[in-house]
Amino acid sequence: MRLRLLLALVWLGVMITLASMPSPDDPSSGVIANVVHVVQFVVFVVILLSFSRAVLSRFGLRTLLVLVGVVALLLAFGQEWYQSWLPHREADLRDVLFDAIGIAVGLLLWTLAAFLRKRCFQRPLVTG
Repeated sequence: MRLRLLLALVWLGVMITLASMPSPDDPSSGVIANVVHVVQFVVFVVILLSFSRAVLSRFGLRTLLVLVGVVALLLAFGQEWYQSWLPHREADLRDVLFDAIGIAVGLLLWTLAAFLRKRCFQRPLVTG
């Protein structure tokens, strides 16, 4: 559990560092930046769900998915608010859209993995 918390905090630090860096002037960097937004939130959601599942085991999967989704979305808005205060960055709601796509993909991947885990490991063994 401590390792999951440490991993979540380290990844949060990576996200804050990326949000603090100046935007490149290269026009092609827009596509790359959008992909980075999606990927960082996919990873964040998966790490946060792993930690939440260990800490909040009494809650059902749906509750954890909603809770983590809301926390991640608040972080996405918070990240843009933070960038609005930086002289070399600006807030952009399109970034929140790409963050939300990453959140949705992370939640979907976690749900799919939970479904497959349940289906594969809770199946009765068939003996010949």
